[in-house]
Amino acid sequence: MRALSQTVLLLLLAQSLVAKGNVYVQSTKAKLLSQPKLSADGFPLAMGEVLSPIGEQGLFVQVRSRENLGWVSKLFVSPLPPGSQIKLGVTSNSSEAVVARQRASDFTKTAAARGLSETQKMRVRGEGDLYDFESLRWLESIPSDVPSVIANEEVVKLENVNILNFFSSGSSLEVSKETKAEVKMGRSLAARLLKKYPLVRDGEFTSYLNGVATRIASVSSRKDLSFRVGIIQSPEINAFACPGGFVFITTGSLKKIQTESELAGIIGHEIGHIVLFHNGEFKQSNVYLDILSSLLSPPGVEVVNAATSAVLDEMEKQLFETGRDMKLELEADEAAVALTSQAGYTPIGLSSYLNTLSKSEGTESFKKTHPDTTIRIAKLVFYESSSVSDQSPLIKDRWSEFKSKLKP
Repeated sequence: MRALSQTVLLLLLAQSLVAKGNVYVQSTKAKLLSQPKLSADGFPLAMGEVLSPIGEQGLFVQVRSRENLGWVSKLFVSPLPPGSQIKLGVTSNSSEAVVARQRASDFTKTAAARGLSETQKMRVRGEGDLYDFESLRWLESIPSDVPSVIANEEVVKLENVNILNFFSSGSSLEVSKETKAEVKMGRSLAARLLKKYPLVRDGEFTSYLNGVATRIASVSSRKDLSFRVGIIQSPEINAFACPGGFVFITTGSLKKIQTESELAGIIGHEIGHIVLFHNGEFKQSNVYLDILSSLLSPPGVEVVNAATSAVLDEMEKQLFETGRDMKLELEADEAAVALTSQAGYTPIGLSSYLNTLSKSEGTESFKKTHPDTTIRIAKLVFYESSSVSDQSPLIKDRWSEFKSKLKP
């Protein structure tokens, strides 16, 4: 089973954009650049425009747009076609439920015919020893408090309306099957994490974090995801990104943060992992995911089959033990600088936070799963020097209002 789970995980890993065929513009910040850097000259690309990849360099992909050649940031394009934003915490409609029950029944009958035990057939139905879906559903129910900017009232109103319109637009489109599969996997991994660490159920604090994430994600290509940020109770210093838009930050990490820009840098790093598909891509053509999708759960019931659970074992190990490859972590750092600066935050937030950690004790778990902090800071200084800030007013720093709520 372990060999199978490792094989499936490899199939999910992100591949070169060049090998995928066309990519789609899914951010208002996307430009066709003359060079592979955000500060290069360029002209805006239209939302939904189809681009043909030719080559790649770091976080940029060389593309053909009509008769023009240029570069575009991977943060602003997606291999997935445009789709509507997935709604979290919404139960399946009646027709989906009927199909789900029939498919689940067929799968169970097949497993029984092969002599598999009940545990092997279906690892979890509803609440299980490894999962806390109830806490996850609470997190999904918390709205986003979009951060205000330092400007007059009319500008603040316009800023917030633009962000909300970005996430509510495209309602005539369907949620892609790939996005549904990604969120299904991400929810299961998030529920596992919440079984390890208790979720801090502070609605106001969580809404604030969701608002920061919403603003950052609004300039990225993942218009199809509803990003959620949860606070988990742990003295460890760490943050986690799960597929499908789920981000978790420990109370130990939050206590080290000094400004909202630092908070944005951490959230931007984790969103970067998700936007860049560092958790893997979830294609319906994948045999494993065909099985996963066949087990769409009826309303109010969470189902995680044994094959899914085996892959989650490997993902969980990566989060807590092995960590991601250094290249991916540095890519997420670069993504944090680009996304936060485009969203109206100062780009030095993440490097400032890491500088604090470099002088702190109790960072063993963080160092275990991340590259050397001094290397990351040096790279971040370079990324910051070539970043391009959005022209919108800076975000009003509200961090001090919430940090005082953290227990000593």
